[in-house]
Amino acid sequence: MHMELRNIHKTYETNVDSIHVLRDISCTVENGEWLTITGPSGSGKTTFLRCLSAIELVDEGTVTVGGMSYESASDDERRRFRRENIGYIFQDFQLFDQFDVLTNVIIPQLPDHNRSEIEKRAKELLNLVGLTERLHHMPTQLSGGEKQRVAIARALMNNPQMLLCDEPTGSLDIENRDQIIQALQEIHAQGVTIILVTHDPELGAYGDTMYELRAGHLTKKEMPERKYG
Repeated sequence: MHMELRNIHKTYETNVDSIHVLRDISCTVENGEWLTITGPSGSGKTTFLRCLSAIELVDEGTVTVGGMSYESASDDERRRFRRENIGYIFQDFQLFDQFDVLTNVIIPQLPDHNRSEIEKRAKELLNLVGLTERLHHMPTQLSGGEKQRVAIARALMNNPQMLLCDEPTGSLDIENRDQIIQALQEIHAQGVTIILVTHDPELGAYGDTMYELRAGHLTKKEMPERKYG
């Protein structure tokens, strides 16, 4: 999915100050591209993803994704577009501890789809990420890497054209990190556009393009040498 950002700004107002999170950012992502954005904690990476998914709107500039200009669309149009086209992998997994793996994956689709159909889709995705034997395990019975793979399967339930990944390997050891990267590579090979934000610059070696987000500014960087995987 093609994405174009033009001169976007995002500021949060507090009781004592204005925090400029994104400053005059422009970039283009081509259909099927993997873009990795690095930067330290607090640099605005999560805000950037939230603006790309239209969970939040920018204060200035334009965000156009898949031909839709977020600023000119209605709230309902943005929600529908996100539900039908974008997958979002959250940094903290956001699994429901009271439900098993299979139920966690199908929950976002339950209001609008037949349960037997979406369960079939969920099982296929859980097989893709290597969790066929964990369908009825509870989140408390899973490792961090397994929880993240459940989150990936859930993000793919709507067959998204764009996958937004917020620190998908941030809390994982090297073995689990490699498993997550392998799963993302397989998804990318199917033509899905991936936007991944991370504090780990080595992950840029697995994408097509790398930028750094620091102090609200986005700067293109050289691709690092792959050191693992």
